[in-house]
Amino acid sequence: MNTKRSWIRLIHGALAGTLFLAGCPSAGDFEDATPVAGMTVEGLGGRSAGCAAPANKDALVARVVELVNQERTKRGLNPVTLNPTLCRIADDYACEMITKGFFDHTDPDGLGPGQRAINAGYIFLAIGENLAGGQNSPEQAMKEWMNSKEGHRENILAPQWREIGVAVRLGGIYGIYWVQEFGNPP
Repeated sequence: MNTKRSWIRLIHGALAGTLFLAGCPSAGDFEDATPVAGMTVEGLGGRSAGCAAPANKDALVARVVELVNQERTKRGLNPVTLNPTLCRIADDYACEMITKGFFDHTDPDGLGPGQRAINAGYIFLAIGENLAGGQNSPEQAMKEWMNSKEGHRENILAPQWREIGVAVRLGGIYGIYWVQEFGNPP
């Protein structure tokens, strides 16, 4: 496992005039970069350009949703529910980043989270996205998102979200890619 500090990014916003925000944290943006123990990704076997699902993908996705909802409910926010369209968007985007060798909220064709959601047929009032790379457990990815000073925590705790899609994929430069897609359908 690569012990270098992992990079995460966030974008959130909505259509119709809401500003989309994106950030790339600097090395000082994490209060504590200590790895977190917990459920780990199965099927790690070296990095490759291909995109693969870990053997325990469903359990990892369920754990991320559980951790998101723990953070939300302990602050009096409604939990989010897993949405299959948002999961497909997250899976597809994780694989696109791996196979095309980039890590950003905007793909090489210039499409951001809002346009990807529209292209997938997801109707929304607001859409948000968190990305992470290199973390070997849901707990570590969530800890870094929650400790980020770039808005990831705010995205997870935004009261408007009602649905979530989560992806975890193997491959590419980071070895493990995590994507959260948040949605607020009409």
